Amino acid sequence: MMLTLRHLALVLVLTAHGISSASAAECIRADASLAGHYSMRGVMEVGSELRLQVNGQFEYMLAYGALDEYATGCWSREGQTVTLVASKFEINAEDPLKFEGLDLEVKPGGKLVRRFNGGHAGTYSR
Repeated sequence: MMLTLRHLALVLVLTAHGISSASAAECIRADASLAGHYSMRGVMEVGSELRLQVNGQFEYMLAYGALDEYATGCWSREGQTVTLVASKFEINAEDPLKFEGLDLEVKPGGKLVRRFNGGHAGTYSR
């Protein structure tokens, strides 16, 4: 429960500082069947949430220990791969997880899998 409150606080702080998504004009309408709010499971001590919008925009946040990151941009689907392309990426420390583009694997039931270095994988579920 505490991680969820921390995530909410991070999103509220970033929103208050004027960090916003890419404009809808920059993104292409995406696969509506995957649009929604996702939370990550399966990676110890990592909290991450992802919001995919039908208009092709995404919002992403991840918290791991003292590391907090937040990204916005455009997303698309090709086959069994969802690709996030960040137009804005905010971090509070050196960040080995930072990305400009990130591929997620689409699994049955609309789940999205993110692979990390070292063989770890987390699953985003709605």
